[in-house]
Amino acid sequence: MAVFCATAQAIDPAQLKKHTIDDGFENGYQVSVVDIDKDGKPDVIALATSPSKLVWYRNPDWKQFTITTKTRRNIDVAPYDIDGDGDQDFALASGFSLDASNSEGHVDWLECPANPAEEQEWAAHRIDAVPTSHRVRWADVDGDGRKELLNLPIVGTAAKLPGYEGRLDFWSYTIPSNPLTGKWKGVVLSDSLELAHALAVVDWTPGGAQEVLTASGAGVMLLEPRIKDGKNAERIIGTGHEGAPAKRGSSEVALGALASQESRYVAAIEPWHGNEVVVYESEEPNSLPWTRTVVDSSLTDGHALLCVDLDKDGNDEIVAGYRGGDRSIRVYQFAAESAEWEIAVLDPSGIGAAGLFAADINSDGYVDIVAIGTATNNVVWYENLYGRED
Repeated sequence: MAVFCATAQAIDPAQLKKHTIDDGFENGYQVSVVDIDKDGKPDVIALATSPSKLVWYRNPDWKQFTITTKTRRNIDVAPYDIDGDGDQDFALASGFSLDASNSEGHVDWLECPANPAEEQEWAAHRIDAVPTSHRVRWADVDGDGRKELLNLPIVGTAAKLPGYEGRLDFWSYTIPSNPLTGKWKGVVLSDSLELAHALAVVDWTPGGAQEVLTASGAGVMLLEPRIKDGKNAERIIGTGHEGAPAKRGSSEVALGALASQESRYVAAIEPWHGNEVVVYESEEPNSLPWTRTVVDSSLTDGHALLCVDLDKDGNDEIVAGYRGGDRSIRVYQFAAESAEWEIAVLDPSGIGAAGLFAADINSDGYVDIVAIGTATNNVVWYENLYGRED
């Protein structure tokens, strides 16, 4: 594939129509989507770190409901039916600080009440406390059909400025038979990462256990957990941005597919909170590391990344959000004819995107984009109008 083509624009921003959910959500950081009230419509969850806030918005009137006001320094949230009662609970990482000595690193699960559309505090239950806990996700890493909770701290307890060098422990927790009273058994999936900012749960090898891509100071790593025998496999997919700590390696990661090329690729934002959108690819997938291509280097404080097929042509677009500069979202589309990545700027100056999520918000069969803005203090969704005849 060739490098980014600055003049082409295949994705039409007009086909992604902006709808504001909340224009006063201060310092938004992460966003997720799940049906909370069980009405068949996906609802939106929004999180802020400072001031701390965790709420959900009901689709389609977008009325806001509180989840909890009792946590501080929220940093990430991940929905899952933890207690198996048919509703959506949450794993929440809070008490965050980049300074491990000042980071409580709380990991709790929040129990969905009988009627989440009533104003109330969701009951919180402690899972663990790991300093600098930063990203939580759910993945079936042991292949038993039930997901485990992943907890990725951003730095290790011995990490030092200015480069935050020092290894960290990447944890997985098994849900106990009684999540209210049982102990959550934790195992370390990896102790080789430094300055790990993001992860993506993937089906790298179809069937069985899921795999994990991590973005860290070492670049993009593929982790193949083998919890039952303890022989976890780690492989470097991409070497990341070359530079001095902490401005080296990778910051965000996502897996995409290109049906036109009968291939897949890994997208990344590099380095940490970086300016580059990068694609890793290889004609020989088992030959590592993959070839690194910078498709854009004009982001400011890049902080969110998706790979999603917006126009249903079988090729995943790359969607990148950034918090600084002109504060917008950029959409990159692979053009098979020219073998280049083409760019469109979505909502210039309208969203300092710290978090992105792909979901079919209006149930029309096309994937929409949900975003949360930090400096722009907003939660929005972009309606995907591709396929519309009107």
